[in-house]
Formats: sequence, C-alpha cells, structure tokens
Amino acid sequence: MIQFHPLSKSIALALSTLLTVTALSGCGSDDDRKTPTTQPDDGHDHDHDEESDVTAELRQGRILITEKDSNKAYVYSLAQNKVIQNLDLTGQADALQTSPSGNYVLVLDRTNQGVNFYHSGLEIEDHGDHDHPYARDVSKMPLQLNYTRPVHYQTYGEQAGLFFDGLGAAGNPIENPAQAAGFALVTDKDIANGKLPYQKLNTNMHGTAEPRGNYVISTGRYDTVGSALADTISVFELHNDHYHLNQTFDTKCQGLHGSGSVTDYSIFACSDGILSVKQAGDAFSAEKIIYPVSLTNSQCTNEDGSSSPARIGSFATNHHHNYLVGTACGQPYRIDPVSKNIAPIVWTTNNSRRVVSYDFDAHGEHLMLLDDAGTLHLLDVTQNYKQVATLNIIPDGIKNYSHGGPSLIVNPNTEMVYVMDSENKQIVKINPDAKKIESKLKLTFAPSQLAWFGVKTAHDDEHHHES
Repeated sequence: MIQFHPLSKSIALALSTLLTVTALSGCGSDDDRKTPTTQPDDGHDHDHDEESDVTAELRQGRILITEKDSNKAYVYSLAQNKVIQNLDLTGQADALQTSPSGNYVLVLDRTNQGVNFYHSGLEIEDHGDHDHPYARDVSKMPLQLNYTRPVHYQTYGEQAGLFFDGLGAAGNPIENPAQAAGFALVTDKDIANGKLPYQKLNTNMHGTAEPRGNYVISTGRYDTVGSALADTISVFELHNDHYHLNQTFDTKCQGLHGSGSVTDYSIFACSDGILSVKQAGDAFSAEKIIYPVSLTNSQCTNEDGSSSPARIGSFATNHHHNYLVGTACGQPYRIDPVSKNIAPIVWTTNNSRRVVSYDFDAHGEHLMLLDDAGTLHLLDVTQNYKQVATLNIIPDGIKNYSHGGPSLIVNPNTEMVYVMDSENKQIVKINPDAKKIESKLKLTFAPSQLAWFGVKTAHDDEHHHES
C-alpha cells in the first residue's frame, strides 16, 4: 500500500542537497526557478530538472489565498513566486487554518455553517525501497463538517481543537439553544480518512478546545446570563469517535475568551485572571492566576470610543517555550504557568499604539508584534524582549482592528513570515533572522485570508533553546 508521510531526515537532507545544487546552477532566487511543478503519477522516473522543481516546491510549500468579497481562492507557489492555480470555494471563507501537520488548509465558513478541507498537492510517497516526491494540484477533500459557527481553532503538537459556537435562542438562555456548541479533534490522518471525532456540549457558547493526546480540555456555560462567553472548564476523554466527560473544575472562568497550551499546561483567559490547567499523566488540576495590578487598573478604549476593563483575550505559543504571550487591550504580557507570573512586555514608548496581531517566529527566537500603524516590531526573546528591528509592513496602517489585524503566517520550512496587505494587493515576505522585508509578492486581487500548507520538513533545529 502506498503511504504518504512527512519528509524523513534522510529525505530532507537529500532534498536540501538537491536544492543546493539547483541554487549553485541558477542563483537560487525565486525568479530563477523553473516553472513546471506537477509531476505525473505514471510510475516512471523523471529527469533531474523536473525533480529539482518538485523538490523546490516541497521545500518551500504553498500559500492558499482567498479573494476579498469573493468565493475565489488562489494557490501561490513560493518556489515559483506566482499563482499557479485558481479555485472556486464551496461557500465562503471567513477564516483559513493550517492542519496540525501542515498537509491541509481548513476553510471555515461561519455564514453557511461548514468547514471544508483542501490538500496542498505536495506529498512524499513511500515506494518501498525509496521515497518519491510529488507536486500536484491542490484538491478539495471529501470530508466536510456541517456544525454551527466554527470559530476558535487551537493547535498543539499534531492535534488541533476546532470549536463550534452553536447558536443561541432569543435572549441567549442556557436552556434549549437553537444549536448546541461542540468541538472536533483535528489531525491530518483523520482528515485523510474522512472522519473526525466530535463532541456536542451542553449549550451554545463562544468557547474553545485544547487537545492533549487522548484528552481535550474544553468549555461549558452554566452561570452566564445573556453573554455567549463560556464560564467553566471540563476535561473530556476520547472514546473511539466521540468523547466522555472526565471532570469539570469547580474554579470558574467568567467571561472566558482565548486559550493556549504549552508542555504540561493549558491556559484559559478569564475576565478576572488566567485559569491554568495542569496535566500530570491522566490527572488534571486547575488554579487561578490573578492579573497584575498594571492590567486590572487599565481601561481599554475601543475603536468606537467606548471603554471596557482590560483583560487578556488571546495567546501565542511556540514549542520552544514553556510560557505563553497574551495581549490585553493591545498590550503584550508574558504568562508563565510554572511560576504563576503575568508580566507586561515593554515594546514601545508610544502609549497610543496597540498590538493587533502577534506570534513567534519558527524557532521562537523573536516575538513579532504587528501594531495598528502597520509596523512590525521584532523582539529578541533571549535578550528580555529587546527590540531589534521595526519594519514598515503596511504603510497606511490597519483599520477595523477590533478583532485583530492580518495574521502573521510562519513558514515552518523556510522560517519566512508572510503578512497580507489587502489595500495594496500584495503579501509582504519577512525574514526575521535577517530582520528585514525580503520581498513583496504582488497580486492582481485584494486578498482576505492566507494560510501556508505543504510537507513539513523534519530537521534538526539548530536554533533550539529552552526558556
């Protein structure tokens, strides 16, 4: 039976060597690479040039780009530096998410209540005595999820929790929702097999789900009146294609919004602090970490001029670190569940600026903060978040940033970062190591969403460090 799998270290090394040969013969820039990328599945060997093109495609991966106010999507080849395929999506794309192992993009349609899956077209086939790389067209998978309002998507390792908010009845009572919330566990293997485990929850809610092996830590809503935000955390255990409730914590998390996982901890943001859930084998415990005074004494001024108490509402994580970074009212905080410390990160002297998107680079060496002025701040995490570069990414600034600005798309293979600039119909390519804008990928349409997909390269992490 033919098997598909990520690049092994030996294959990755061979592909790397092959790319080096290609680079030496043609300078290795995006513009110098040859254009054919599709390798026909005819069972025969192919010449060196074709193989080099396929290798370049595999090493860099592709970006799926959706068009603003349209159901059109485009496949951008990073190796060829151009759009190589057009797609008509089923429904609309409210958000794009990359599958945990990178082979697929999930298209979340909150209007028509569905999630569709698209394969990158890039794969390595096991032919027994050798592996064979292929670069085919992107294709839609048969799997489709039709649960109501897919919103939060949380990746941890080779799993992701996809949360569906459901739909409340008039007045949003807990009883008799129009559609109850639920979560699906997402893995690349299960996408390929066409079935994902799903768990229905007690009522509708704006919640989240953190996967942890055979367990998922998810949310419930029992005490909240009027608001759709969750207020309770429970642990669910996987049983074949569904889950059983394992335990519910007494410690409440009112106004729950945002979650993330690192090592032994899953973290949930509440209106009055952080609920930290620790896993020790099959045992789970929870405790509250109170916000620092600097946060609780702050008021957040919203885009419409109204104000609200500051609170953390989202997180960024990286597998190199045992801590998380969250933002409250556009200001970043370092959250350490081990020391139970929440501390502000100093990143600007301009008090009017706020972070609208943020993430770590591929190796976790830089914390990247994109502010509402369209400036990307690179902070060196090994030097106590010393700012090492500011890059003018979106000159006109970011408008309507209440729910975040353009995402920072990190390429796990090349470490490059991509940021959408919809107004100027381009994607800005950033090199965090070189601390510069590498290039600008010009488009003929205004993009609305981006996501990387492809074959993640297995390689030794030269920059690996713990902190």
